[in-house]
Amino acid sequence: MAFEMFKTGPEYSSEFKLFKGLVDDEVTVDDAVQWVIGATMDRLEGYGPGGTIDKADAVTFMAILELVMRIDQAQYGPLVAFLKELKMYNAVDSTTGLVLKARNGSWVWSHLPSLTTCARKILAEFERDDDYLCDPNVDPEQQIRWAKMNIFLAKSTQAADVKYTSSSQVFISDGMDESHIGLCGLRQIFEEGIPTEQLTSGVGLLGVCYWFICAGDRLWENVLNGRQYNKYDGRPGDMFWDRNWRGFERERWDVWQKGLRDAQDACLPGQEDVKDLISRALSKMESLTNDSSCQ
Repeated sequence: MAFEMFKTGPEYSSEFKLFKGLVDDEVTVDDAVQWVIGATMDRLEGYGPGGTIDKADAVTFMAILELVMRIDQAQYGPLVAFLKELKMYNAVDSTTGLVLKARNGSWVWSHLPSLTTCARKILAEFERDDDYLCDPNVDPEQQIRWAKMNIFLAKSTQAADVKYTSSSQVFISDGMDESHIGLCGLRQIFEEGIPTEQLTSGVGLLGVCYWFICAGDRLWENVLNGRQYNKYDGRPGDMFWDRNWRGFERERWDVWQKGLRDAQDACLPGQEDVKDLISRALSKMESLTNDSSCQ
């Protein structure tokens, strides 16, 4: 389970209470960062032999993401600011003086490895049922949690300081940049052959709409710079298996835009909220492409 490191659930943890205080203006970003640094290192020391920095660090990010799914998106600002500040630090082994690394080789905290790891773990929990993304019977509370998770990841991505060095760049230059998670969602929704009429009743479409609404500028910058990933993260969906896509290609952007238009046309009476969300996503995409063509 995603929250297995908590005995009673993340909402009862000291970390959760800290971040709740942060969004309620009871704790400053600097104080929250220093508290987390100290608590994480104390936790790692307390684990003893066999304890890992991955496990110690994950507690923080699981608490953040659980809070994200409970509060209004208007309160995300302090949490994004926290990530910006935390990535200025590194966890250092007191005996060797070396920066502690996650299992994937990323530095804790400057690469924010647990943000991606924990987000993927939680999203995988949502998607245990193969039909989850287009299931019209998903519990409304779970729909809200899914949407909020995607909104926060998109807002974090938009706030990232991404350095584009070359089109063959496969590493992520800023740990706040979760574009690869957004790309995964877009592939699942628009490239795997899900019937359009099913998309309009599922949570998957909501998630990708919020990615364009909240992080459209970043996604378009990825396209303009030919952002690529490894073969797994950048791969095309089954409908486009013969394309040599590795990330944010312009042809792929057009596929997603057409997918949104088709979904908009497929909306039925009573789906006005979904249609409005699609319109907002399309409006963002169209404004970006129009601005680019005028330059």
